[in-house]
Amino acid sequence: MKKYIFIIVFSIATTLVVAQKSNYYFGISYGKSFPLGDFAADDINNSNSGFAESGNKLDVYGGSALSEKLNFTLTFRYQNFDTDANALVNELETTNEAANFVGSSDVWKTYSLLTGIEYKINLGRKFSFYPRIGLGPMLVSYPQFSITATNENTHTEVNRSSETGIGLGYEFGMGLKRDLGKNFCLMPTFTFSGGFVTISDVDTTVDNVHTTSDYKPKIITFNLGLSIAYKF
Repeated sequence: MKKYIFIIVFSIATTLVVAQKSNYYFGISYGKSFPLGDFAADDINNSNSGFAESGNKLDVYGGSALSEKLNFTLTFRYQNFDTDANALVNELETTNEAANFVGSSDVWKTYSLLTGIEYKINLGRKFSFYPRIGLGPMLVSYPQFSITATNENTHTEVNRSSETGIGLGYEFGMGLKRDLGKNFCLMPTFTFSGGFVTISDVDTTVDNVHTTSDYKPKIITFNLGLSIAYKF
């Protein structure tokens, strides 16, 4: 925990120091996040399946020039993803044809504070291309879900608790910048992001059999965002 607190404090302090220069910007981005790999998998036989569906992301970010070509960046990112419980329902109905099942689930939520750098490549007088990378602490809220049988002897077949965990987040990809006058610019981004997180003490109940274990989700997403920024 202490190392993540240090990263947060260091990131904010560095931003304040760098921001003393006149060439920096602040912006907001909204877009879509698409889960990849095991994070999107809905195979109940795969313990790493995240059952995550396409979600949304919101970025609040800032940056400042370290040199003519290199920028420092700081991004706070929020993402959410619905959880697909239908795959579990379908599997239970296949193996228990005499019963019907109903599933309910919450959403995945992730919060990241990413410190990074981006390299400026000019493609025209008002248009630039920015390869970028970022790294920082990440907080993940694992969704609660349950599957309940609706036959005469109704009881919960599957139930998993919602817990949170802290880990290390990352992103890499590219951004584009199109100047709109003297102070405003459009800055769409196309990035891959994810994190390494351990979620402790997740309670799982299957047919009244209770277990508690740690879960290490393999969170990988592809993000598209449209944004507008103000240059100082």
